[in-house]
Amino acid sequence: MKLSNMFSMKQGVTAGYSQNAIVKKIKRQKVHLLLLLPFIAFIIIFKYIPMYGSLLAFREFSYRTPFGGDWVGLQYFKSFFNSPDFGYIMRNTVVISSLSLVFSTLAAILFAILICEVRNAAYKKVIQTVSYLPHFISWVVVAGMAMTILSIDELAPVNSLLLHLQLIDKPINFLGEADHFWPMVTGLNVWKNIGWNSIIYIAAIMSIDKQMYESAVIDGANRFKQIIHITLPTIMPTIILLFTFGVGYILNAGLDQQLFLQNPMNIRSSEVLDTYVLKYGLQQAAYSYGAAVGLFKSVVGIVLIVVCNYVCRKYLKMGIF
Repeated sequence: MKLSNMFSMKQGVTAGYSQNAIVKKIKRQKVHLLLLLPFIAFIIIFKYIPMYGSLLAFREFSYRTPFGGDWVGLQYFKSFFNSPDFGYIMRNTVVISSLSLVFSTLAAILFAILICEVRNAAYKKVIQTVSYLPHFISWVVVAGMAMTILSIDELAPVNSLLLHLQLIDKPINFLGEADHFWPMVTGLNVWKNIGWNSIIYIAAIMSIDKQMYESAVIDGANRFKQIIHITLPTIMPTIILLFTFGVGYILNAGLDQQLFLQNPMNIRSSEVLDTYVLKYGLQQAAYSYGAAVGLFKSVVGIVLIVVCNYVCRKYLKMGIF
């Protein structure tokens, strides 16, 4: 028998074994695969099919043919880039998202470490439960609370406390002065999501082998050194994974919090891409223009994830892919 025929037969046998193994694995896991079907259908219907609408960014919108109007190419992208609002909108979006990402990540990691250091199980559960609650509060309610607490009124809690401590001479208009908007939104984001964001970090810390800490204690390491040399290096892959995904959403500064806390006095610091698309893309029926801005956000997000992963792999020797 020729060598080429033997090689072909061997490949056929290998392929047959592989197919049989796949079929057996599918039969063995058929229940799990059936449970996945609704989620796969959800992703296809609400994530992949709407991607067809991205064509609207390159076409003139028409009520008769929503995705089949005249092809205009990059016209709407050029209009957005040349818009006088482009500079400060991008600045606000990037700064607000970056501040929220950095401080929320640091706060979640610190909170997770502190929670895991608590020895009283009942107290730990209470603290965790209380920290999760703000995540489920609507931004409408949070904005209302912020307007009440940060009001310029002398009787408002924050201004009253600052005046009582003689840190200020007159009440501060937190909601009306543009300089205070970025710290205010960042603080609200951290407060609202610190408990929820810490869940994965707590799980990662709890999965660390306890023998590593016991060995560190024998070597004379205190709790602080154990955190620095064991806890943080061990959960670093989790930190990088979540941080990289967060970088991909850097242009998603959030719609609700900006919209509900926005007013004519702070709009130069509160207008972001999400509110801009709502006002110009939907309220003014400039659907093609809004689609172009949305597609721009998606493309930039993908590029940032790839760049962040490359940097992490080059300098930290770990990444998500």
